[in-house]
Amino acid sequence: MQGKPVGRRCCKTGAIEHAQIWENPPHTIDLGTLGGPNSAIFQYNHGGVGRFVGWSETAHTDPYDENFCGFGTTHTCLGFVWQRGKMRALPLLGGNNDNANDENWRGQIVGASETNTKDSNCVAPRVFDFVGVIWQPNGKITTLPAYSGDTVSYAYTITQSGQFAVGQSGTCASAANHAVLWENGSLPINLGTLGGNVNVALDVNDLGQVIGNSNLSGNSVTHAFLWQKGTLKDLGTLPGDEDSFAGGINDEGQIVGESCDASGNCRGFLWQNGAITDLNAFIPPSKDVNVLFGANINDWGQIVGATVNAQSVEQAILLTPYFGPRVKTREISSVKKTLPESLRVQIQNPRSKFWDLRKLQDSPIVHRAGG
Repeated sequence: MQGKPVGRRCCKTGAIEHAQIWENPPHTIDLGTLGGPNSAIFQYNHGGVGRFVGWSETAHTDPYDENFCGFGTTHTCLGFVWQRGKMRALPLLGGNNDNANDENWRGQIVGASETNTKDSNCVAPRVFDFVGVIWQPNGKITTLPAYSGDTVSYAYTITQSGQFAVGQSGTCASAANHAVLWENGSLPINLGTLGGNVNVALDVNDLGQVIGNSNLSGNSVTHAFLWQKGTLKDLGTLPGDEDSFAGGINDEGQIVGESCDASGNCRGFLWQNGAITDLNAFIPPSKDVNVLFGANINDWGQIVGATVNAQSVEQAILLTPYFGPRVKTREISSVKKTLPESLRVQIQNPRSKFWDLRKLQDSPIVHRAGG
């Protein structure tokens, strides 16, 4: 799978946030909004060159005040397609809100859209059920049904062929009961669980390998997983950590994400060939940064993610495979850093991982002998 560095810009706490794309660092493009104050873009954007999808507040007030975009305002929320400087809203399925998360080269866009079904089981501020959708290039909407017995669904990513899409299914009160895979828009496959009740499928490659997050028994710990050919594998954590969260997978089966200790201090990881590696192992000592998480990885092995420096300044990073002479890297034991409480909360929310790409750094991934 191929992707493009994307994020959102936030000037300060509580400030207006806009979706942005990174182009020729450190230059970024502000994608603007659909008339409201805020917009955002998810880490998965696999569409054609110069096309991006996300969600934006509009100028209209949501009559039910559902905060569907998640910015804490009263504006309605719509998915968008951005191309050549213009942002276009995606059509609704009957409700007042929707959002878009990913697009493939065929122009198929996945996300979720509200229906007009009021559900008394919804937890405030939610009022209506919602369902995963594919916005087709011809303007039609394909719904991605919920798993048997569930009432809502939500889609995160779609493969380039359009064969596979992944997401979650549940009830309006508990929307992530099941991690699911849709094949050609059919009834979803329940990918199983690592023992808990919260399960989300986040990304899928063209081979049908799926990654996501699942709570362990007791629902106090979350681990990243890999599902393939009907088997769910726990990816575990880095040594000394408790939780892990998936970021992205490429067609080589390489997976990136984050691993966190019990206090919420997190480190990015690379999982390949059955082994998990701290991304900070690839950072030269001269770089005053700690990699917090790996957000996505393309088929060339390039990883985008986020870092924090000694001054607790957050920056995006691009890690590129390097096969030249070996460069000394730091010791694993020296990289973990205690993070500010606000940052620990932010990086454990899968839809809050958007970073100011104007400060993006470029660093090689140093391939160690045998790695």
